[in-house]
Amino acid sequence: MLRSILVPLDGSEFSERSLPLAGEVARASGAAVHLAHVHVPKEPEHLIGTAGLPYESVDVAGYEQRQLRREREYLHSVERKFDGNGTVVDSTILEGESVVDELASYARRVDSDMIFLTSHAYAGLRRAWLGSTMEGVLRKTSAPILVIHPPREALDAEPLTSFRHILVPLDGSPLAESVLLPAADLARATGARVTLLSVLNEPVLLGPTIQPVTPDLGSADRDFAVDYLERVADDLRGEGLAVTVETRRGNSVSRTITVVARDLEADLIAMATHGRSGLRRTLAGSVADMVLHTIDVPLLLVRPPFLA
Repeated sequence: MLRSILVPLDGSEFSERSLPLAGEVARASGAAVHLAHVHVPKEPEHLIGTAGLPYESVDVAGYEQRQLRREREYLHSVERKFDGNGTVVDSTILEGESVVDELASYARRVDSDMIFLTSHAYAGLRRAWLGSTMEGVLRKTSAPILVIHPPREALDAEPLTSFRHILVPLDGSPLAESVLLPAADLARATGARVTLLSVLNEPVLLGPTIQPVTPDLGSADRDFAVDYLERVADDLRGEGLAVTVETRRGNSVSRTITVVARDLEADLIAMATHGRSGLRRTLAGSVADMVLHTIDVPLLLVRPPFLA
């Protein structure tokens, strides 16, 4: 059950793209929303000119206080966007040397069940601190992170407010299955249906030449995968969720996941990850990292507590 949602904001319109979805999920689930901004001190370079003069005549402390005041006013203005939503909302300014450490610490303080974070995993748009924050926070906390990608072409497109279809790739491991609980929470809050996916390797026969295995010879692993997915699906159906299962063959797990997501028109992919080294060691290698950087639909990433 979602009770506490954290939404980091860096002061940009870009970072606010997660707010409509966070508001709707909070309203449906009864969760409280915690808005957080990390104050990053900036030198008042524009007050000093170009002569390289020291700061002797500059009121640096006063400048810093004005910056903090503007940031608090900004957060209060964002809070007002939730008026009439019926959601409990609060906001705070965090101060520290590390944006990642402050956000991870605050997530633990408010016992966050999920972090809604706007991120630009693809190249470009690296202007604000959220650009490099997601992977760092993922390594520092076990709270699931919902990564929202604004459209590459236009940031003025309608913001996302709900989900209709959640794709959950599974490989039979406890790591992969750790995403099921938060994915189910989002499905309940948004009314989304869920598809459980197993990606099977393309079977081949080795000999003088490499040849594809006939469908009959390659069906055993598919039957095993379907039985496994159906067992998991039955548990979720017992919670009132609409769940289907899907198997696909492919030589690249990440590419197959993205193809299936497009084929089925999934608007959220939910995956578990080790969260190490920029997501480079994940479910089936670099799968989560590849999916994150090749598809624009939101991605729910979970680093299980047993890996924290």
